[in-house]
Amino acid sequence: MSQRFTLVVAGDPAQRTGGYIYDAQIVSALRDQGWEIEVVGLAGRFPDADAEAASALSQALESLPDQSAVVIDGLAMGALPEVIAQHAQRLEITALLHHPLGDELGLDEAEQQRFHRSELTALDHVARIIVTSQFTARRLSELAAHYALPLNANVTVVEPGVAQAPISSAAEPGETLRLLCVATLTPRKGQDILIKALSGVAGDHWQCDCYGGARDLEFTRRVEQLIEQNGLQDCVRLHGECDSETLEAAYRNAHALVLPSWYEGYGMVVTEALVHGLPVITTTGGALRDTLPAGAGLSVEPGDSEALQDALSRFCHDEELRQQLRQGAAQARNALSDWQAAGAKFAAALTAPSDTVSLRAGSQFESNWLALREEADVVSRSQRLAALASEWLSAYTPTPLIADLGCGRGSNLRFLAPHLNGQQRWKLIDHDAILLAQARQRAAGLSNRRGQPVAVESHCVSLEALTDVPLDDAHLVTASALLDLVSQQWIDALVARIAGQQQALLIALSVTGEWHFIDPHGAPVVDDEDHWLLALFIAHQHRNKGLGDALGGQAHQALVSELEEADYRVEQAETPWQLAAGSQKLQPLMMALLEGWAEAATEQAPEAAARIATWLQQRQQAVANGKLGIWVGHRDLFAMPQEEA
Repeated sequence: MSQRFTLVVAGDPAQRTGGYIYDAQIVSALRDQGWEIEVVGLAGRFPDADAEAASALSQALESLPDQSAVVIDGLAMGALPEVIAQHAQRLEITALLHHPLGDELGLDEAEQQRFHRSELTALDHVARIIVTSQFTARRLSELAAHYALPLNANVTVVEPGVAQAPISSAAEPGETLRLLCVATLTPRKGQDILIKALSGVAGDHWQCDCYGGARDLEFTRRVEQLIEQNGLQDCVRLHGECDSETLEAAYRNAHALVLPSWYEGYGMVVTEALVHGLPVITTTGGALRDTLPAGAGLSVEPGDSEALQDALSRFCHDEELRQQLRQGAAQARNALSDWQAAGAKFAAALTAPSDTVSLRAGSQFESNWLALREEADVVSRSQRLAALASEWLSAYTPTPLIADLGCGRGSNLRFLAPHLNGQQRWKLIDHDAILLAQARQRAAGLSNRRGQPVAVESHCVSLEALTDVPLDDAHLVTASALLDLVSQQWIDALVARIAGQQQALLIALSVTGEWHFIDPHGAPVVDDEDHWLLALFIAHQHRNKGLGDALGGQAHQALVSELEEADYRVEQAETPWQLAAGSQKLQPLMMALLEGWAEAATEQAPEAAARIATWLQQRQQAVANGKLGIWVGHRDLFAMPQEEA
């Protein structure tokens, strides 16, 4: 893709809501970096698109020359999959999603499903998908599995940046505490819940200023009535929509941000508050659970006015708590990225190849899959082997170095660092610049078991030729969920490399090639169709994934044999995933596994596609109904030179 594209949005591009501000900031950052961008606003009703909206999108796309690059905001495309399909072959289309349209508050079940299906159908025709939070990436994966409408395009997370801002002043003794709410007046933002909560906050030493346009007049009237009914006219003020200068002044004068939303695709105002050093009182709705760092504020369940009242009361009446949260906000402020960094990630996503499939060619392991599996990985991994690695590193002072091969989005680092004593330096190594950027961001603020910060550097390099990978100064080489992709030659080269440097090796979550279904009691389920599909999957595992003819489930034992031949002592642990039947929390991961197995089997035996599709449908239904869970075999190993043992 050249450094030129058209951005298509619904309505006026100058609207001052989170999604439009994100779009505008990304455009500004990319223009500063030399990109040429035309921004087109569409007439008509969105997101439930009317005829005028459909015509406007059609005309906008028809006006673009063949092979043009176009980024379409999700609000403008989710309900118009037929228009996207008409231009998918002619244009290079990237979808930009802030959150799924069907997740908007107030939709009935039929409307929600209609929006979900429509949006997933539209996404089936795009070259790339960019989302603004890890939560939205996970949510898209869940929806794709639930509706059996898999995502064919890469999903890349580009979180919002922040603009530099001075830290707001702390409240002086006896000063009125100023609470700030920045959100459009719509039911999803929950200002009615906020008013109910504030009505129970004792004292007259606080005030709450609400900024945001009245997008829903009926809801706005309801909020105004609640203010009047609870006698809060003197301490709660609805200022409406304002310009950026007025809002910046509001942040500078505030002592905390309050965001009572039921759901957010990211929650940009949270990071805008943090860059001003403001504590945040919010909910766990949608991405907010991820957006607010621990220690920088207080979170309650969405819609719980009593819990929100308690949080507000604690903040207003506990000076020590306010100081602690303010310190937490200041620490979180230091980890925030600016809009230029966000623009660079956005540019990397746009210019990354959209159809590559091998590690050698630079394909991406989709961030949403890596996020989806992370919790299951943490539960399964061997604590004993992590302790052995920690003991090994304790001999290297003052700061041992750990090299993480194929680090992805940093899950291995995030698991191991808190388990290791002493100071640490990490080299994050991956072929994918986008995932490396995510890993660096997720490493911000990470500390070891003693609370000491972890130093991180990153290296974007192919793993195919290990001679090019910077490992020589590492004391421990580690990797997670990598081994099944590599060849015997790659394993030989790795062992020769670490043996030459007398380095230790910690490899986690290597698949064994074994999986089966389990019943609600955890007992294996035996079925001939499952055995047939497993055989196809195992055969597919041995295809070249970019690091030579892959060993698949045989890789772990091949590595053990090679390490023992090199006079290493090897400790092993069985670390299977045990995904319980009926677990709603694990269901998205199980659905993704089923789709992945079916896809691999279809690639291996395309003539059996119909039979595989039937298998997939039946197993997805059984998992959805809580009748089947999944067991997936993994093994971990830790190896050290014998003379050091």
